[in-house]
Amino acid sequence: METQAFIDLVAGSARQTFLTHRIFPSITIAQAILESGWGNKVPADPVTGRSSYNLFGIKGTGPAGSVTIASKEVENGQVVTRNSQFKAYYNYQQSIDDHADFLLQPLYKKVVTAASPQEAAQALEKAGYATDPQYAEKLTTLIQTYNLSKYDQFSPQDPSPYPEWKIDLVKRALKEGLLTSPEWLSKPDEPMPVWAVLAVALRLLDKQRQMP
Repeated sequence: METQAFIDLVAGSARQTFLTHRIFPSITIAQAILESGWGNKVPADPVTGRSSYNLFGIKGTGPAGSVTIASKEVENGQVVTRNSQFKAYYNYQQSIDDHADFLLQPLYKKVVTAASPQEAAQALEKAGYATDPQYAEKLTTLIQTYNLSKYDQFSPQDPSPYPEWKIDLVKRALKEGLLTSPEWLSKPDEPMPVWAVLAVALRLLDKQRQMP
């Protein structure tokens, strides 16, 4: 698949997911490029050829079941064949949403609160998302080479489930440590359970008392 054709294929879904998960579309697109080999390494059923639409190599069972792929691995100096089940989706949007859900963990908090795609790429690497020590550099290079940052631009008319001021409040609360889970970026209007309200209040008291 040609480079721009693949970018066009996933860019709309990446932008749609940003509205609910606040992950830079340029980061999502760059990760999809890197991890799927421009769509050439998306797992497919070896018998039927059915695509899994799995852009990020996530294992398990997805909305459309799974596809089983045999791969060769080296164990104790011996080459062995292992069967791995990869999640299958009905389309790329589901794959990108699932990947974004995965990043809404406390471990990746700095990815969704990053001020720039470059900062988000560094946060992914520091959080141990990939074992490649040049992962952040590769993402940044892809973003710059293919001008992926243009997909991070939204007009005031673009639909969004939440006003920007609510998202800014959640991001600030995450940076200050008042909230620990980036999941709140996708549900700022949901009521917090009592224990969570108490935890935030106690955290505020601790800060006032200058406690660690």
